[in-house]
Amino acid sequence: MLLKRGKQKPGMIAALALCIAVAALGLFMFQKNSASKLKQADRTHPGKVSTPAESQKVTGKIKKSEPIVFQDLKKDETLKTMMGHRKEKHGIKKSLDMIVQSDESFTVGKSTVSMQKILEQAFKKKGQVFEEQILDSGTTRPVKTQTYGIYVVQPGDNIWNIHFRILKDYYTDKGLIIKEGADEPGTGGMSSGVGKILKFSETMVIIYNLHEEKVTQDINILEPLSKVVVYNMDAVFALLEQINFDNVNRIQFDGKNIWIPVKKS
Repeated sequence: MLLKRGKQKPGMIAALALCIAVAALGLFMFQKNSASKLKQADRTHPGKVSTPAESQKVTGKIKKSEPIVFQDLKKDETLKTMMGHRKEKHGIKKSLDMIVQSDESFTVGKSTVSMQKILEQAFKKKGQVFEEQILDSGTTRPVKTQTYGIYVVQPGDNIWNIHFRILKDYYTDKGLIIKEGADEPGTGGMSSGVGKILKFSETMVIIYNLHEEKVTQDINILEPLSKVVVYNMDAVFALLEQINFDNVNRIQFDGKNIWIPVKKS
């Protein structure tokens, strides 16, 4: 059927009008929503307009691990349990106060110190390079995480007795009882095997002065609560693991190096 020019169906006109109205409403709502976002951006960051990519970014501060607090070891049950597990793993119960990682910090009294700082100083004194990694945040951490035992010096302590307690603690866990006086010189004033182990232990530890914030070589005068003795747990127990107490008195020590009889398999 032919339509006469100049005439259109009423239904077609109504549909076209509806489409135009819907499009206009959509454009109006989009403009209103965009304006609202811009106002919000101005209130949050004056003079800056947020882009879609920026609005999806998640920001926040990197939370550093809290230091291990010496004073809380007996009253903080969570800390006490964690430290108990760490000691148990190394066969230690009472001879060390804390077991810490090389990327952790600890607090004694009013002094907080990071293991990284202690190790950097200790390595420098020995003319060695302390390897560390620079993170994206700009901070650094040791390339390889190691475990260290910390003993807080108490009144009446001396370095020899500190070492001896650790030695007895370790071997008690292995089922071997070391008698009191086993570290005393034998016949003719010769050092016993245990005594030689303790002397060698003095070359393996770090003494850190908390008040002066530096590593010290003074191992004879230990000021109560102002110094800590630091043990590299991997190195110390690797040494103790090699010792066969049936041949302990055959150990040789020249003041720097130690020779241990081969342990029978």
